Amino acid sequence: MDSNVKNLVEGIGIATSFPEDPKYFTQLSIPETLIIPKPKPDMEQLLSVAVEAVVESTKLIETPIALSNEGQNLSGCKLIVEIKLREKVKYVADEPTQTVHAAHYENVLRSVFIIVPCEVNGQPVRNLLSRKKVVVTPYIEDIYAEMVDARTIFKNITIFVNVKFLSCTSNP
Repeated sequence: MDSNVKNLVEGIGIATSFPEDPKYFTQLSIPETLIIPKPKPDMEQLLSVAVEAVVESTKLIETPIALSNEGQNLSGCKLIVEIKLREKVKYVADEPTQTVHAAHYENVLRSVFIIVPCEVNGQPVRNLLSRKKVVVTPYIEDIYAEMVDARTIFKNITIFVNVKFLSCTSNP
């Protein structure tokens, strides 16, 4: 089952499995306030929040090789990953018929930074990226949502973003 229910609000899209022994990854939390669009009726009850994370782009940048102030080893290379969240909110309308309505949102774009080695098995990561041998996969870990008022929803999405390098011996 790919959903969890918290505070009677169903979270849809939560990953059922995660990578085993991930090497290159980051985790982030995305808090956001959503407003129900004007043509839609007010909410009486929030039912569910469905979320899909989509990788829009991936870019490799050079960074210093050093130990960061946080104690993280900087390898000299970092991936910048642009992630878009596609979201759908379902709710019961605050009107006598109590119909169920949905509001869609796709404007959440986040930059995620992941430290990666500059070479994998003797191959420059820049070359692997251009040959489509770098796979970036976002996993939804948690969806928290609550109705603030009749038109406002607070939600927080926790995402795990994994980077995997495919075999460097075969051609694309």
